[in-house]
Amino acid sequence: MKIRPDKCLRNENEVDLGNIQQFPGLTPARWSWLGEGEGTYWYVPPINLPAVQWETSDPKNYSPISDQTVWHIESYADGYFFGTVVAQFSIAPPVCQYLIGSVTPDGNVFISFNPLQASSEDTISLTTGTGKMAFKDGEWTFLMQMASGSSSAQITHWAYMLECTPDEECWENLPGVERGIEDFLSNCE
Repeated sequence: MKIRPDKCLRNENEVDLGNIQQFPGLTPARWSWLGEGEGTYWYVPPINLPAVQWETSDPKNYSPISDQTVWHIESYADGYFFGTVVAQFSIAPPVCQYLIGSVTPDGNVFISFNPLQASSEDTISLTTGTGKMAFKDGEWTFLMQMASGSSSAQITHWAYMLECTPDEECWENLPGVERGIEDFLSNCE
């Protein structure tokens, strides 16, 4: 398939994507269950709560912190998903964000986490996450890595984000924060 070859500039190459091979059944619709019904809920299990905080004023040192993050993927369309996020780092107050993400047919994931608002220019924090869908212990997980922060401080974290449903203990008692998912997400109301 060649689209508008006459629009290529001298230093650009025309690329034919017509014979890219995909495995049968690997389409964006494969992940549509992420946003079906009331959506899906994801959290950090106890083993993956440790994260690292680093400050540019002391680049040779870091501080261990705890990071409980909950995603509510509310909708999904053609490889893209959207929802609400609450994150709590150690004893700091929970922070509400919105997420927009993409998942490729073969399970690669990219997410941008966007704060509702910043209280000042000094507190603007950008968060991105990359990872993949991983089948672990008979269930799909998001195996994610994220980085967040400003030019003066950064937090980095990786985790197997596990799905939580109302019939599981995580629904009433999230690791690291001892609150239920609905209560934790109420920080965004």
